Amino acid sequence: MTAKEYLGDIIGGSLMLRESRVIAELLLTSPNEDKWLDAIVNDNILQKASVHSAKRMASTLRKRLHSMGEAFWTELLEVSDDTARQMLLLATMCQSPVLTDFMATTLSDARQMYRESLRSDDWQEFILSRQRAIVGLEQYSESSIQKMGSNVFKILADSGYLESGRSKKLKNVYVLPQIREWAIRLDCQKTYDVMESVR
Repeated sequence: MTAKEYLGDIIGGSLMLRESRVIAELLLTSPNEDKWLDAIVNDNILQKASVHSAKRMASTLRKRLHSMGEAFWTELLEVSDDTARQMLLLATMCQSPVLTDFMATTLSDARQMYRESLRSDDWQEFILSRQRAIVGLEQYSESSIQKMGSNVFKILADSGYLESGRSKKLKNVYVLPQIREWAIRLDCQKTYDVMESVR
């Protein structure tokens, strides 16, 4: 696996619930590229301060959601916020294997050792441990690695695994039955198993 495949879109941001729903709604209209750009740039449906920010976020969320399919996008618009966050966590883990790997190793180890919280250094140590195995991972800058780590901690906070991205205090999570159903439908059973095992 290359670094690009391993990291996916993790540098693009956290779960972004509101914006993900906006993009899901747009995807359901099957827009061509002109309509996509019109909605993102001219209509500014993501409500971003700059065109560059809007395009970057839209690209991240399209990559994250596209392979999940129309039924997933539809349900994302209809379910409660808590369910939607877990659906988005599943989507992000499927698109960015680094998140699944971090949860299966570092987060799992912290739980097994009864630690109260994760440390910022946990991310750096994790990435260093993967650089030998993942081709190209060593080429990413320190600032990019830090940004990815910040996003990972925020994603875990958004989905309830941490109290906040700042404190990194571990919390217990109840993984909803709908998530298992989606994991089966999308052939992401391993991803669901990780969500369940580190809760």
